[in-house]
Amino acid sequence: MTQVSKRFLQKQVEDRIINLLSTSLTSISNKAKLNIFLDDLLTPTEKLMIGKRLAIAFMLRKGYDYPTINSILKVTDTTIWNIKTTLHHRGKGYIAVLDDIIQQEKWAKLWENIDHFITKSMPPRSGTNWKEVRRKQWEKRRSQQKPF
Repeated sequence: MTQVSKRFLQKQVEDRIINLLSTSLTSISNKAKLNIFLDDLLTPTEKLMIGKRLAIAFMLRKGYDYPTINSILKVTDTTIWNIKTTLHHRGKGYIAVLDDIIQQEKWAKLWENIDHFITKSMPPRSGTNWKEVRRKQWEKRRSQQKPF
């Protein structure tokens, strides 16, 4: 677990540090830069810990139950409960970000379904092995599925 010094900072210094972190994160314009920044800023354990918290909140938001979250993410019920409590009592930030992600997923799924419908309804070119084409389409859809 991450350790924080027992010596308290002045409120003004603490606010400046948090502001610096927020400004740094919001100034990053693409995913590649963000990944490089997070690699420099956080240890692998810290990144995993934060990622699991976000994944727990995401799964709770999507309606997953404790045993499912526990088996997929390998976290305790206490950790899930803590994130659930945060979501219910002061989780405005979690909710705003997660709802945006869920909305983006819904749009992506809609376009994927439209593409699948068009692909399935149109026959392959003449002389094409239909069975092979359908197998490749199925494999493509299968590879695009997310674990949760």
